[in-house]
Amino acid sequence: MRPGRLELRVAYVLFALLILESFLVALLVPRPQAFVVILPVLATLGVAAWLAPQLVRLLRGHRELKEAYAQELHFARQVMESVEHGLTVTDEDGRFVFVNRAYAQMLGVPPERILGRTPFEFTAAEDHAALNDARAQRSAGTSSTYRTRLRRPDGSLLAVVITGSPRWHAGRIVGNVAAVVPAQDLRAEGSGGPS
Repeated sequence: MRPGRLELRVAYVLFALLILESFLVALLVPRPQAFVVILPVLATLGVAAWLAPQLVRLLRGHRELKEAYAQELHFARQVMESVEHGLTVTDEDGRFVFVNRAYAQMLGVPPERILGRTPFEFTAAEDHAALNDARAQRSAGTSSTYRTRLRRPDGSLLAVVITGSPRWHAGRIVGNVAAVVPAQDLRAEGSGGPS
């Protein structure tokens, strides 16, 4: 059944019951007073019958928009998870709201243990100044690329190149989006090895 059909049928059944009720009132109430009682009820029913299909169209449109949004979100997540390099999204406070599996694997930490934390918690302390500079550039509305080292739970470091851009919503910056590539991957790509 198409979206909105059930709602429309229920609305028409309710209208039919109200009309039936109006006629019962007309039969039970003395004649001169019945007309005065029934006329406003019938007028209300007419307006409701006119509004019902419009309401159903509105509900159907909302439902279709919601389904389209869910499909787009699913598609975007598929794309973000399919890339080989790390992708991260932070909020205004600089806390991770999304990391793909590739980034989590670089750190050796499950994605759910990264969310809500800041990049500073996973960056070598000696590289915090570069991270602060990059964050300041993004807050000013510009993208930046820099080298840093990620610290894994076992204490080992992974050299990476991060390219980050501000994340905009309604004309203001609401966080950052970053691509994280291991430095050795960049060297391998630039070496011009066998194709």
